[in-house]
Amino acid sequence: MSGTDEGSQDDSDDQQYVNSSANMSLSDRLKQQALDVQRMLKQLEREFEEEDCQTYYILSKNWLDKWKQYVSYENVVNNQSVPNTSGKVMPQNFNYDLIEPYVNECFKYYPLSTNPWNLWLKSNLDEGTHYIVISQQLSSYFNQYYRGTNILRNATGRGKDKKVIVNLLKFNAILMIPNTVNQIAQDNLTQLEKEYMQVDENANLQDFYTTVLRTVPTFRGNYNSQNGVRIWRYTNDTDPHKALFAEIKKQVEDLDFNDDQVFNFSGSPVSISSELTFKSLNLTDKDIIIIEFQQVNRPWCIRHPSVPVEGKCEGCSNITVLTVLCVCKKVSYCTEQCRINDERFHLPKCDRLGSDDEQVKSIHQTATSVNGVAGLSNLGNTCFMNSGTQCLSNTYQLTQYFLSNKYFEEINEDNPLGTKGQLVRKFGSLLKKLWCGDKNIVIPTSFKKAVGQFQPMFKGYQQHDSSELITFLLDGLHEDLNRVKKKPYVESKDHQGRPDVEVAKEGWENHLARNQSIIVDLMHGQYKSTLRCPNCQQISITFDPFLTVGLGIPNRKQKSIQIKVIKSVVSFDIKYIHFDGSKKNLSLKDFINEYVINEFKIDPDSELVCYSSVMNDLSDPINPGQDINAVRKNSKRGYLVVKVVSQDERRIENDERIYLNYVQKAYDSYGHNFKKIIQPSTYLIIKREYSLAKIHLKIFQSLLPIFCDIVKEAELDTEDKLREYYEQHIHGKYYTVNNKQSIMLMQKKCIFCNAKNCQECEVSYYTEDTFEKVQQKQMVNPNDQMQKIELVVFWNKSPFQNINAGDIYQYYQNQQYRKQIEEENNNADQENNGKGKMMGKNNSSSYVMNPPPKVTLQECLRFSEQPEQLAEDNAWYCKVCKEHVQAYKSMQIYKASDILIFTLKRFKASHGFFKQKLETFVEFPVRGLDLTDFIINQNKPHENFQIEEEQKKLIYDLYAVSNHFGGMGGGHYTAYAKNHFNGLWYNFDDSQVTELEEDQVVSKSAYVLFYKRRSEQEQTQTLNTQELN
Repeated sequence: MSGTDEGSQDDSDDQQYVNSSANMSLSDRLKQQALDVQRMLKQLEREFEEEDCQTYYILSKNWLDKWKQYVSYENVVNNQSVPNTSGKVMPQNFNYDLIEPYVNECFKYYPLSTNPWNLWLKSNLDEGTHYIVISQQLSSYFNQYYRGTNILRNATGRGKDKKVIVNLLKFNAILMIPNTVNQIAQDNLTQLEKEYMQVDENANLQDFYTTVLRTVPTFRGNYNSQNGVRIWRYTNDTDPHKALFAEIKKQVEDLDFNDDQVFNFSGSPVSISSELTFKSLNLTDKDIIIIEFQQVNRPWCIRHPSVPVEGKCEGCSNITVLTVLCVCKKVSYCTEQCRINDERFHLPKCDRLGSDDEQVKSIHQTATSVNGVAGLSNLGNTCFMNSGTQCLSNTYQLTQYFLSNKYFEEINEDNPLGTKGQLVRKFGSLLKKLWCGDKNIVIPTSFKKAVGQFQPMFKGYQQHDSSELITFLLDGLHEDLNRVKKKPYVESKDHQGRPDVEVAKEGWENHLARNQSIIVDLMHGQYKSTLRCPNCQQISITFDPFLTVGLGIPNRKQKSIQIKVIKSVVSFDIKYIHFDGSKKNLSLKDFINEYVINEFKIDPDSELVCYSSVMNDLSDPINPGQDINAVRKNSKRGYLVVKVVSQDERRIENDERIYLNYVQKAYDSYGHNFKKIIQPSTYLIIKREYSLAKIHLKIFQSLLPIFCDIVKEAELDTEDKLREYYEQHIHGKYYTVNNKQSIMLMQKKCIFCNAKNCQECEVSYYTEDTFEKVQQKQMVNPNDQMQKIELVVFWNKSPFQNINAGDIYQYYQNQQYRKQIEEENNNADQENNGKGKMMGKNNSSSYVMNPPPKVTLQECLRFSEQPEQLAEDNAWYCKVCKEHVQAYKSMQIYKASDILIFTLKRFKASHGFFKQKLETFVEFPVRGLDLTDFIINQNKPHENFQIEEEQKKLIYDLYAVSNHFGGMGGGHYTAYAKNHFNGLWYNFDDSQVTELEEDQVVSKSAYVLFYKRRSEQEQTQTLNTQELN
C-alpha cells in the first residue's frame, strides 16, 4: 500500500462496505468506520518509511478528535461498550481550522485544482498537535461520509529521514505583465499591493520555473507559453513595494495606451538552475520575487543590462534586438537607419519626456493634416475632459494663437499661480496633434496628467464636470501666459455715486494691471454687480471681470422625483421623473405603472418592491396605495428605489418574507485606510427559517453577475452546484459577510460574536443557526428599527484581473457601457449609412409621456438678471446699518468680449450639498443670437468706454456645445463643434467623430454653450445677403 496508490483489493473492500452499510444501523456504521480507520492508520504507520510514495494528505487533529468522540473510537477499538452519546454530534467541514482564509495570493500553479502549493494553511503547524499525516486511501474514505477540504502535501527523504512538508515557504511576489505597467502609467494603480506566493523550500528553481511556465496556457490573453517567463529579484531595505512602484512610475507616467509598456529595472535576475533551491535564496520581507510574463508579439516589460532589449522595431516592424531608443523613450529601433526612415511618421506623435519646445514648434499643418476633425481617447471616465477640450480646440482664435507658436513667446514660468508653463505646453502640443497631425484619434495621456497634476480634483479617473474643467483649464492657461510678470496690489472702490462708465473703466484697468493674456483678450468680460440692503435700501455697485456666464433655468412648477430601478446587482438605472403637480395624489402603484414601467423598460409582469433610500438608510417597503407626493417628500434627500423581485424571491409567500438589508464595501483605491461603500444598501428577500449558510448562498447568488469573468450563472443552476462552488472558490477568498452593528447597540453584546463594541464581525457560514434564532437573541421589540439586522459584504479581492476591489462595479459598468455604445453606433451606421449618427445613450431618458418644459436662452438670461437674496453664510456688510445683512444681489453683463461662454445651471443644490439635475429643454439659436438688450455697454472690454449714441447690434453665433447626458454622479459628456475650415458641425464622442446636421445641435442635453461675436463686417455681409434673398 502507498500514500496515493492503493491496491484494487482495498478499493473493492471499501466499496463493498459502502454498498452494505446502507442496510446497517447508525451505531453499526459508526463502529465499522472506527475499525476501518484504525486499520488504515496502522497500515500507513507500518509502510510509511519504506513505501515508494511522495504524496500524502494531512487531517486536522482537532477535527479527528471530534470525529473519534462522534464514533466512540476509543471504545470501539478497545472492545468497550459504546456510550449513548455516540452519533449525536457529527463533526463538520474537516480541515477548516487548518486553512488560512485571507491570503492575498497572486498566482495559482498548474494543475490549478490539485497542485498542493495552491492551498494556503495557517503558519507553523505541528504534526501531532495540529494535524496528522494520512494516506490517500484514508482521505478518500473520509470523503465518502464527511465534507471538508482535502490537503495534499509532498514528502521528501527516504526511510527514517522521510517526512511530509506541510509548512511551505511564503514570499512576496508580483506578476509583471504589460497591463500592470499600463495601470501604473494611467494612474489606475496607485501602489503595489503586498501579494504572496508559496512553495516548498526544497523545490529547485528549474522545477519551479517549469511549473510556472506550464501554468501560462491557463491565462486569459495571448501569452508566450514556450519561453515567455522570466524571474527577477528586487530588494529594498525600507519598503520594497513602495520603492519598486516609485521606480516604475517615474519611467512610465508619460506612456500612452499604444506605447510599449517597458521600464528599466534595478533588481537582479534569478538564476534558473536545478542545483539551487528556494531555501538557498534566503528571501526576507525586504525581497520581492517578480515573475514576468511576455505577451505574444509584445516586448518584455523589464529592461535590464543582463538581457538584450527585444521588441518590435518601429521602423521595420521586425521582432528583434533593439539598439536605438527614441528621445521620447516610447519607441525603439533595431538600427539608426530605421529611426531615420520612421521619423516623418513618428515625429507628429513624438512627445518627449518633459516636452521639447523646438520639436513642437516644428509641427505645422500640411495637406494630410486632420484640421481638428480628430477624436480624443477616453482614458477612463475622461469624457468630461474630452468634451471641454474639443470645445476649446474649436475656439479657432485661441487655436490659431497656439498653432502659430506665439504662445512660446508669452509663457510665464515665474508666475506662482501658474504651472511654470507645463500646462500650456501640454495643451499646445495637444492642439498641434489635433490640427496638424494625420491621426484621427489622439490619446491625451500627457495632457490629462498635466491637468491632474496641477488640479488634484481631476487626478484619477472619476467623473467630473466639463464646465469646471473648462474654467480650470482657461484659468491655468491664463496664468501660464500672463504677460504681467509682477502683479501690483490694487484696491477696488465702490461707485460712490459716480457714473457707471467711470467705475467700470476703473475696475477694468485694475483687472488689466494684474491680468493680461490671450484668454483675457478673447474671453474675459465685465459684470455689473448690484447689492441692495433689505433694511436701509443702501446700494453698492461694483464691476467685476468674468470668464463664463452662469445662467439659471426658470422653474415651470413641475414636480420631480429621483428614482433608482434595481434589476440586479449590476443592472440599475437612476433618473429624474417629472410629473405635473396635479397628479401628486396618484397612488404609488398607479404612478409606477404610468411613469416608471415604460421609462425604465421593466417587464409589466414583474413584481416590484419600493422603498426610500436616504444616505444609505432604507425605509420599510412602501405600501403601494400611498400617494406619490408623500413618497416624494420622504425620498427628497435620496431616491425612491424600485427593486425588481427575482424569480427566486418571488417564490417566497408574502407572509413569510423577511427583507434583509445588506450593503457592499471595500477599501478605497488609494490604500487600506478607508472603507468605502461600493454598492449602496439594498434588500434581499429571505425566509425567517433560512440558516446563516443559506443566507450566504443567497447573497452569493445575487452577486453572481459580478463574477462574470470567473463563472457563468447558468453553470450554477442548482442549489447543490451553487453551494459547492461557493465553498470551494468563493467563501473567504473574495469577500466576507459581516454584521453591521447599530451604533445604538454598541454597548450590548453582538449577536454573532458576543463581543461588546463589535466592529463588523464576520457572520459564520459553518453554523446551524437560523436567521430567526439569531434575531431572537436581539429582538426585544419586533418593531424597533434600531434592532434590525443589517449585513455588510466586505470585498477584499476583485473578481477582475488588475482591478482594485473598490472599483469592481465602476469597472463593470464602464465595460458594459462601452459595449452598449459600440452596439448602438453600429446600429446607427446601418440605419443612417454612417451619416449624422447620435448616441442612443444620449436619448435614453426621453420622457415621452411627460416631457420637461421648454424655455429659451433669452428667458434664462432675463431670469439670471433677477435679484437673489444672499445666503446667511454669505452675508454682506452694510456700511449704513453697520452689520452683515442678507442683501439682494443682481448681476448684469456690462461688457462682453469676442468669445462668450454660457453655462446652464442644470445642477442645483438641494438640501445642502445634495444636487439634482434640471432636465428643462433650453432652446438656443445656432445663428444670430441678439444680445443687444442683455449687454449694457456694446463695446468690447478693451474698447472705448463711452457709450456711442448710435447703438451697435451685438450678434453672436454658436460654434461649440458641451453636452451632458444622464443624471447626477455619472452620465456621459460629448461635444458638438463647428469646424473653422469647412463650416461643418461634428459630434465629438470621445474617439468617435461624425458629421452632424445643424438642426441636431440644439438638444435638451446642452450644458455649456460657446458663442463667437460677429464683427461689424460680418453683420453687414449677413444683412446684404438677406436683402438679396
